[in-house]
Amino acid sequence: MRAPRDETPPDADPPKAGRANEDEGRSRCAARGGEAPSPGGSRPAELHELMGFLLPAFQRMEPVADDAALADRTKAHVTGNDRLTPAEQVDLYRRQFWLRHRDSLLEDYPGLHHVIGEEVFDDLARAYLEAHPPRTPSLRDLGADLIPFAERWGGFPADRREIALDMLRYEHAFIDLFDGPEPEALDAARIASLPEDAWERARIVLSPLLARVRVAYPVHHLRAAVREGEAAPLPDRSPACVAVFRQNLSMRFDELEPAAFDLLEALAAGVPLVAACERVAASLDPAEADALGARVGAWFQAWTARKWIVSVEV
Repeated sequence: MRAPRDETPPDADPPKAGRANEDEGRSRCAARGGEAPSPGGSRPAELHELMGFLLPAFQRMEPVADDAALADRTKAHVTGNDRLTPAEQVDLYRRQFWLRHRDSLLEDYPGLHHVIGEEVFDDLARAYLEAHPPRTPSLRDLGADLIPFAERWGGFPADRREIALDMLRYEHAFIDLFDGPEPEALDAARIASLPEDAWERARIVLSPLLARVRVAYPVHHLRAAVREGEAAPLPDRSPACVAVFRQNLSMRFDELEPAAFDLLEALAAGVPLVAACERVAASLDPAEADALGARVGAWFQAWTARKWIVSVEV
């Protein structure tokens, strides 16, 4: 098993918990049109009415000033000034709403942007945000529905659709790992105390800071090159099994042997260790199956060292 690649360039910021500190989060929510306060709170009814008007206005695709009736209603809530009409003032924030959320998606999916280009990325972002407007105050969750949306979206260039979806699924794996809670360390003493027959039914618990992605294109190398500012031509098709994990506040990836990947998938699904090994062995040719036992031992040493295994349940 090769040494894992550090996906975080030396000059990159550390992973961001929730994308913003508390003060910045409040600022982002105010500018981005977060959820309206629930009725019945202590705020005046006029504020609820104002937010109920402004949020849909900020989320419009078209300028408010282009809708005469809406522009007229705006006068009841926004004063305007000597340079801008009320509708033009609202449009300033409407444009910021789209730009801020588009830029947030770009921050999460730089590899996807590289694969499909500026124009298609903007089309995807606008279509997605129109279908799935933000529903939480945190920008962290902005792309929560992007994978199923993109899988149905018809705007990808035909020759880049597969690699684009590969890249999207790979990059999406990073989001929860950035700020997921650190699991407790594996209890070595408990493991050593397990009787030999317990391993027949033992279930291996994997770290929540480990994700597994099977790709048809080597998007893991492509994304690393993009983030490090290197030349990054689109690669040829070359299937790979990739583990993405967080270690020492850095995001890393490791390309796995298919059999190792399949074993991790079975363990993640709750298959007991012995049964999982038997399942993987059944998919191999006889020579590979015979050698599996020795390979599993080496894999488990590496996985334990990287804290991919956090517990054993019997």
